[in-house]
Amino acid sequence: MRGVSDAKTITIAGPAGKLEAAVRTAETPRAVAVIAHPHPLYGGTLHNPVIFHTDRELNRAGLTTVRFNFRGVGASEGFHDDGRGEVGDVAAVAEYARGSAPSAPLVLVGYSFGSRCVVDYALHGGGDVAAIVAIGLPLRIWKFGDLEEWHRPFGVVQGTQDEFGSIDEVRARIAKMTPPGRLYAVEGAPHLFPGRAPEAAAKVVQAVEDTLSAS
Repeated sequence: MRGVSDAKTITIAGPAGKLEAAVRTAETPRAVAVIAHPHPLYGGTLHNPVIFHTDRELNRAGLTTVRFNFRGVGASEGFHDDGRGEVGDVAAVAEYARGSAPSAPLVLVGYSFGSRCVVDYALHGGGDVAAIVAIGLPLRIWKFGDLEEWHRPFGVVQGTQDEFGSIDEVRARIAKMTPPGRLYAVEGAPHLFPGRAPEAAAKVVQAVEDTLSAS
């Protein structure tokens, strides 16, 4: 079994100032993953338990990982912009990730608010993104109106008791995608996955493995 590399704290130049990030490198990365945290105004940071465990387990699976704080969070400069400027933050981190592993496919992983930002970036600027994995897709908060325009692998890790996007709503929505999105359910878990972060992270790894094999 592979080990987990130490996380190195770095800063990345973003559109609103420096962005705080943590990087784990893989010796020969199978892919590089950018990992975006939940809503900053409700406590979301790069230290969120689901984000933390996802980062570790993707690195253990052989990926270089970059998790970061959106503008105005932790040591990241700037101010919260309700998901508009944060798409530019994703772009800056994705550019860094590409440079860290230029021959590896780029995967975007976003949790809740983070999923909104990575989807927006992938559809409107992230031309070489190989796949997206959303955690806790919040369909009841944001419409994701152009999601069906994404025509590459898409996975969703969703608690079956998620209060911001029911499992049936998510299943029906991603079935309309081409290719159809794939659903990875965490039985009995609500949106925040309390006490279930390692389980959610394991589902993310499974989703990333599947998307990489399909991309």
